[in-house]
Amino acid sequence: MRRVTLLTNPDVCNLRCPLCFLNQRAFAFGLGEMPFEVVRAAIEKYAAERDASGKRLLREVIPSTMGEPLLYSHFDELLELCRALGIPLNLTTNGTFPGKWGSEDAMELLLRSCSDIKVSYLASEQFDGWKANVEKLVRVRDRLRENAESAGDADADCAETAESRVATVSLQVTLHKKNLQKVPELVEWASAIGIDRIKWNKVVLLSVASQSLREMYALDNALLESLRNHLRSGEFSASNVKHEGSLFFKNCADQCAVGGMCESCPFADEVWVWPDGHEDHCPNPERRFGGGE
Repeated sequence: MRRVTLLTNPDVCNLRCPLCFLNQRAFAFGLGEMPFEVVRAAIEKYAAERDASGKRLLREVIPSTMGEPLLYSHFDELLELCRALGIPLNLTTNGTFPGKWGSEDAMELLLRSCSDIKVSYLASEQFDGWKANVEKLVRVRDRLRENAESAGDADADCAETAESRVATVSLQVTLHKKNLQKVPELVEWASAIGIDRIKWNKVVLLSVASQSLREMYALDNALLESLRNHLRSGEFSASNVKHEGSLFFKNCADQCAVGGMCESCPFADEVWVWPDGHEDHCPNPERRFGGGE
């Protein structure tokens, strides 16, 4: 298994973004937090898998993509377990960096423990300090990279470790009717501060979403196609920022076979683990969060 996503705390967040699947559902999962025993069992299970050459197959662990993972009460233990096993986290956060995570020391720990830190652009519409926090995270990343380059001159052949690793910093952008016109400005800012990558994802509206939400946020496919072409052509792109995400997928999430697996599913070697420990192998958000089961 290439990646394991742990729904560590799907009901716990310090923001209420309108397009969050929890908000679209209008009711919580009610599953509570994931006990750390479930976390440990899932990670150790897949960390034990090896290919024919003996190389570990598990490359990353993703803490909750629903809720704010930095509010998970066992996040420190999760971090230490993954560091001990040499498995990086792939973190998606709303950018509030609650509690101690807003300090430079804590951001440094995250950057050394993760392969990538994605900050959700949706949260910028709910949290005034979002942009300042992203810029702070990038400054800490730049300092770590400078230190790593200096150390690397004397130790260039060493394999990456938790102490030498420095995560990339990405933006995760959910494209919707209200923010489409802000794309050029966002790309310019991301390029100026040194964002590594932007993941562009088309808004996904669940079957349970209200009609008012659809009218407010749903995007015309022609507008998406225009944006896709602009980004591909580099018209308002920046050469130092990678552009990825479901905007560029041939088969996007809303074309996925609910309850099954698309023939060309890009997530075929991933698994989602729920708080009670049961596993889910279909990435379709309608199946997991809507009324598609």
